[in-house]
Amino acid sequence: MGHPEAPDHPAKLPNLHEFAREATNFRNAFTPVPLFTPARGCLFTGRLPHQNGTMDNVQGKTFYPHGKLHSEKMTYLGRLRDDGFRVAFIGKWHLADGTVSDRGIDDVILSDGGDTPLTAVADVTFGGPRKSPFYGTITKGEPRDGLRVKRAISSLPELAASDHPFCPIVSLHAPLFPHHVPAEYVALYDDLSEENVPDNWCAQFSETGKPVAQSSPWHAVHETSQMTSEDWRRTAQHYWGFCSYVDALFGRFRKAVTDAGLDNNSIFAFTADHGEMLRAHGWCDKGPFFCEEVLRIPTFIRDATAARAIEREASVSFRDLFPTEINRAGAGGLLEATEDSRDDWAPDADHVFYCYDAYQGRQLRFRGVRNARYKYAWRPHDFEELYDLETDPGERRNLAGNADLAQVKTELKARLFDWMRAENDRLSGPGFHPPVGS
Repeated sequence: MGHPEAPDHPAKLPNLHEFAREATNFRNAFTPVPLFTPARGCLFTGRLPHQNGTMDNVQGKTFYPHGKLHSEKMTYLGRLRDDGFRVAFIGKWHLADGTVSDRGIDDVILSDGGDTPLTAVADVTFGGPRKSPFYGTITKGEPRDGLRVKRAISSLPELAASDHPFCPIVSLHAPLFPHHVPAEYVALYDDLSEENVPDNWCAQFSETGKPVAQSSPWHAVHETSQMTSEDWRRTAQHYWGFCSYVDALFGRFRKAVTDAGLDNNSIFAFTADHGEMLRAHGWCDKGPFFCEEVLRIPTFIRDATAARAIEREASVSFRDLFPTEINRAGAGGLLEATEDSRDDWAPDADHVFYCYDAYQGRQLRFRGVRNARYKYAWRPHDFEELYDLETDPGERRNLAGNADLAQVKTELKARLFDWMRAENDRLSGPGFHPPVGS
């Protein structure tokens, strides 16, 4: 599909494009886990899934190991609160029901981190046929994300008037499946063509050289064999409509920040926990793979004291967003030495690491590393993968067995295992796995 700012890209995101002109744009930002619960665990603790307990996407309710951010693990939110910050969490938490409140954060609004179930829905009406679990068009009512942003906006004057520094997090469900989108945003893409497909589209499971873990649908949304061209078009229409809805909500919140007089004394970030396949390799949503479509994420940080419209090309991780913001806010004393060293603001890293442990109760362990040209993935019980992103940006050809790239693979694997050992990842060597969270 190309970059969202390219002239031929279908996405209509005027507010985010405007924000990009006043912020630092991290062009090579990646999630450490292309799965929302483990990714959010990394974001809010700075620790990897095997270190904080959030290894699956199951809200702390079912499946191995527990899917719950362990209570003894302090989050950045707790550290900020203890340092005198007013912390407000609005929206999707997805790290076990009630566990924002359990950690002493009282300002929890329309969130499963407080007393609102994640699956609670707003009072909306759908029109026309729906393709479950893919999409639906909302013709009446305000989705819960819209209600969340309204509450966030209404809280800004009080926060701005406080004598305390503050940290509000506004966390939306959109644009995750299912794409339940207000009709006006779906209509923005009425002219989307059935031919608007990624270059690396193919019939699902038809590629060779892919790991066994990628040979089966793991969720209802992965079953795409029955999708017609019109089904795909409508799915894409609702996905881009969902993105435009997020853009509109962001624009409203951005204006409210200005109206509250906070432009010159705040750090303001926008990001996502993972991407979307949207027909790449025949898949929808995300899954147990390290494709660029789910790993690469938007990341913008606006700092009133920094130069505007800066683009950073070095590799950065979603895991390190809070250390970056905390340092820019002058509260770096809250960080551990290893966290401080991962501050993204002046990065020089030419590589980034990934991990994966489980999905929908199934153990699918693998690790990976990506530099500017190559991506390598290792699994203890499945195929290795190696892609040359310069010659094969769609990751169609697994070159792990290519003798000409043996040295490249060896060097990437060594770098990956050095990182795994540094992070006390027991997949790096023989030994028993301890209980999660120990």
